[in-house]
Amino acid sequence: MQAGSGEKKKPEPPVWDPAELVRWLETTVFPVYLRPIGRPGMHWCSRWWAHAEAWARFTACHRAWQELVAEPGIGLSVWHRDHLDPMLKELLGENGPFAACTPRSHTDPTRARHVQPPPYDAEEIPQEQPSRRGR
Repeated sequence: MQAGSGEKKKPEPPVWDPAELVRWLETTVFPVYLRPIGRPGMHWCSRWWAHAEAWARFTACHRAWQELVAEPGIGLSVWHRDHLDPMLKELLGENGPFAACTPRSHTDPTRARHVQPPPYDAEEIPQEQPSRRGR
């Protein structure tokens, strides 16, 4: 399609800069939004950066913030409601990536959390969808 035909050019995806993300977290998020840790149901890790899920969620939240902070009116309210609040509930929650950690100790998220492998049924997994006859 030719330029000027009415079709907008797609914006370039943002370049991921971990240093920028850490600066944003340390200046904008952590000093303002982290609650006192130790409350029931809230977990934090002294090495939050060692959790891939934390990086992914913080990066997504940062990108949303970059877009919404410039929006006049309710942009920041939308960011809190739709991005920050749900992200913190997932990260800090009972089943979040920090659940096995404490504010002073880190548990490797890749380390198995069981002593022996869970039992599996020895039956082979079918390669075809079962027929619905007889149901």
